[in-house]
Amino acid sequence: MHDKLSEIRLDHSSYISLHAQLHNQLRRLILSERWRDGERIPTETQLSRHLDISRTTVRIALQRIEVEGLIERTAGRGTFVRCQPQAQLANRSIGYLTCSFHNEIHTNILNSAQTELRSAGYQVIFSNSQDRDDEARILQQLLDDNVAGLMLWANAKPTDVTRSILLEYERRKIPIVFIDRPVAGIRADYVSSDNFGGSYDLVQHLIELGHQQIVPLMPNIDDLHPVNERHRGYAAAIEERGMVAHAPWKINPPARHEFHETDIYHLVGPQSQLITEQVMRLMNDGPHNYGGEPPTAIVCINDILAIIAISALQKIGYQVPDNISVVGFDDIGMASHIGVPLTTVAQNAYELGKVASRMLIERLRGGEMPPRSHEAPTQLRIRSSTAAPLLVMRQ
Repeated sequence: MHDKLSEIRLDHSSYISLHAQLHNQLRRLILSERWRDGERIPTETQLSRHLDISRTTVRIALQRIEVEGLIERTAGRGTFVRCQPQAQLANRSIGYLTCSFHNEIHTNILNSAQTELRSAGYQVIFSNSQDRDDEARILQQLLDDNVAGLMLWANAKPTDVTRSILLEYERRKIPIVFIDRPVAGIRADYVSSDNFGGSYDLVQHLIELGHQQIVPLMPNIDDLHPVNERHRGYAAAIEERGMVAHAPWKINPPARHEFHETDIYHLVGPQSQLITEQVMRLMNDGPHNYGGEPPTAIVCINDILAIIAISALQKIGYQVPDNISVVGFDDIGMASHIGVPLTTVAQNAYELGKVASRMLIERLRGGEMPPRSHEAPTQLRIRSSTAAPLLVMRQ
């Protein structure tokens, strides 16, 4: 029984609920036949103690597995695996792997995809990788479990091992749909938001308010497709008006040169002082970089960075939007509930999940076509963090 417990790992700091994590791991162990039909599984008490979670959390996960017909409880004897052989189930299992699960956008994509896939008769095995090595390990595990298809929100910098595993998916003709960003060298369908158009709309809004000195702010991440597209949208809107597109201000992480994709989410709390100090230096250097004029608007690559930037600007004496306007991207839940509600761009997470899953279902039903891509439209949300610059207001 101890061996069974050692196969289960939960991330207590994850945005994903503990019962959902446990449910997904139990499902994977059963569908892959690592826990075989007829075997007794750990008790609620054993799972609770080993994983340091409440029995209520365990019970919710077990109830969901029982409803799916994967376990059977026998009074006085325990809980046992009740599952068809893998050969009959594996071709109905879809792997869904993400490296970035921090807000309701990711939850809504997953929920939408699950609704579509389950209505088509497929089981979804969900996993959230902690780092690049973990991503490769889970991809190999899903491959070994003989999943029918894969939906992947890949790490910003996938390893060579990850690429080689994805090439093996291709070789075995297991369809893949990339979400948010493709992986270079892998032929697969791809869905994302219209990052270019959303950023273009944000900058157009600022220009229409009268802003001339508009600077992009982003984490120091190199060559990430959605980041590149958002910056391209910024530059296109600026250059279309004959203005100067400035090089991005890049925020560096503590202790290393380049951000890992998820680092920015960990800096909202006590470590945000590290960002404040960098924003202060960038604002002080602004007049030297822009011919004596400081920026009047900052275009942040996402809402989290925008929220941190607003806090940093306020700490060094700037009022948003009176002294400077700030915009984000994503429209996460807190964007409209902070002290200065954030002007941003909303992604259609429901459509992303729906389209991605339908693409996968078409492939599973024998669809033969070149790799496809789909960009879901975004929508501008104008709130209180933007206003006409002071010089324009005085005219």
